[in-house]
Amino acid sequence: MRNLIALALFLVSFQDATAAVGDTTWVTIYNTRKITYYGNYDTTAVLPTGKTYRKIRLHYILGRYACPSGTTYCGSWDYTTQVYIKPPTSDTVEIARVITPYATDWLATNRKHDYIIDVTDYSSLLNGNLDFRYKYDGYSWGFTLTLKLEMIEGTPPMNSLGVKNIYDGYFNYGLTTNPIENHLIPKSFVYNAPAAKAFVKNTISGHGSDDNGCGEFCSKYYDLMLNGTQISQKQLWRNDCGINDIFPQTGTWLYERANWCPGKQVKPIVHDITSYTSPSSTFTTDINMELYTTPTPTNAGGYNIVSQLITYAAPNFSLDASIEDILAPTDDANYFRSNNICSNPKIKIKNTGTTPITSVVINYNLKGGAVSTYTFIGNLSFLKDTVIDLGSSVTVFNGNESNIFEVAIAKVNGVTGDQNLFNNVYTSKFVDVKSYPNKFVVYFKTNKSVSAINGIYSETNWKITNDAGTIVKSRINNQYATSTASVGLYVDTVSLPNGCYTFTMDDDGCDGINWWVYPYYSVNPGIGTIRFQSATSPTILKTFNGDFGCQIQERFTVGFFLPVAEVKKSNFDFQLFPNPAKNTLSLLLDLNELTSLNYTILDVAGKEVQYGSIDNVGSNLYNINLNNLNDGLYFVNCKLKSGETVTKKIVISN
Repeated sequence: MRNLIALALFLVSFQDATAAVGDTTWVTIYNTRKITYYGNYDTTAVLPTGKTYRKIRLHYILGRYACPSGTTYCGSWDYTTQVYIKPPTSDTVEIARVITPYATDWLATNRKHDYIIDVTDYSSLLNGNLDFRYKYDGYSWGFTLTLKLEMIEGTPPMNSLGVKNIYDGYFNYGLTTNPIENHLIPKSFVYNAPAAKAFVKNTISGHGSDDNGCGEFCSKYYDLMLNGTQISQKQLWRNDCGINDIFPQTGTWLYERANWCPGKQVKPIVHDITSYTSPSSTFTTDINMELYTTPTPTNAGGYNIVSQLITYAAPNFSLDASIEDILAPTDDANYFRSNNICSNPKIKIKNTGTTPITSVVINYNLKGGAVSTYTFIGNLSFLKDTVIDLGSSVTVFNGNESNIFEVAIAKVNGVTGDQNLFNNVYTSKFVDVKSYPNKFVVYFKTNKSVSAINGIYSETNWKITNDAGTIVKSRINNQYATSTASVGLYVDTVSLPNGCYTFTMDDDGCDGINWWVYPYYSVNPGIGTIRFQSATSPTILKTFNGDFGCQIQERFTVGFFLPVAEVKKSNFDFQLFPNPAKNTLSLLLDLNELTSLNYTILDVAGKEVQYGSIDNVGSNLYNINLNNLNDGLYFVNCKLKSGETVTKKIVISN
């Protein structure tokens, strides 16, 4: 690579590189910009020109800062954010939409998140001097924003030619005086050669609420119309918020919503309209929302709708398979729930050629280790992708040489290699799973369900499966009871042969076993506990955070050789109860030796409100006086003399 060239304009810089295929240019648009007000944040970036990119990815990195004393709102809750580009001779277009998480505790835990968003659709516009706009729809401050473009040179599946807006705005839903269809009117378009492929890309999320929960908490669909004829219908709903990879969060992060979840990108819905249109021919397109009338017109919700027409040149490859990502093993926080693993790697592949893909031979290994092979059999059409489980692969991870996972495509449809070799390899870094003894105890104290109709029951169950997916141990506690006495304590001893295992706890109500909302329910389900303990001593091997939504998993090994590159993890943990607490908070420790401990209590703004220390702590119960603290959410940070630190949240309710 030639020498790096630094260009700066406002808050922007980028690193340039030679035009060699696979080289990556990084462009920084914002660098830890503090979000301090509602509205638009504008800047300009200098991007390379005259280059072709196989893929362009936006790194949307969200963090937290401590608001100044006296700041009225610093909750860092779930808000709509949009990233726009403003080309000088084309439409201003949204390229990404992210709903911020409930990140009240991020400051105390020094947490941030890198959302990685594919923006290759906009490559025809991402060049030269380009204006950017970050739109923040929140009235609470405390976030920091870093935006970077990762521009990977090479030949894409198709060359992007242009982007035009069909709709861009927020529209009330269900009003009879101003129906949403007054705004979603048919629009006429035409595209010309060399454009050969056309797509409608819709990014739609529901917000606000009437008495029926519309639009944030109601499931509705839209019809995509071409020349007055429906060609597709899509439901606008996300039912997977309770398995969000960004967890736990404060707030109501696990509720299902109208096509979004707190802390997640709003995923676009893409429609290929090529077969319905042709170059130089005018056509109309529009969106028809499901018919609905709000019962409360003075308090109607609505939808944030961005619809775009994107055109491409003819495809560049006939036979081409691409490895798009490694879902496991990886330390990418966007796949947090899928990791860590000791078997069954998962990758995403995509057909980036026009020939349907019926088979792919995939080689994979840990760097320096023996190579394993898996053959995918299926039928992937152009631009379709799929996630592949590479199967039981315990030998790959047992005694592994490194913590770098490598995967490569060897054959496509029986042909060695394909037309584009630069998307045939992928690597990831990862952290090893924990190793437990052959015999240990699963300690499970249930809480109660709040969703039972005829009585109260425990809605949380767990199981342990081996690498083949066979259940080797489980506990199911979903029997109805006539009173709240269904809360129980179960102490199960587990004996396992050497191997790779997955512990899975599922919650029928998708609210975990410890959620801050519980005290506000008409029937408080209480707080459950789940942990692994030694079978021969009081030592706690693992304590799970009960605020896990629908499910939590722990993949672990028994009897494996420890890898050379193993990342050492702290065994320090503690428990807080009761939660919510009143005047006194109990701190339960389980330590192997006597030491000293400092604790700090922070409020939601990150301000220290109480501090203390305890000498000669061990495996025992210690009390902290809370008389001087007001009701609310707090964070308790405990630090041992050795430097090991853990932070947990607590609710005070007198």
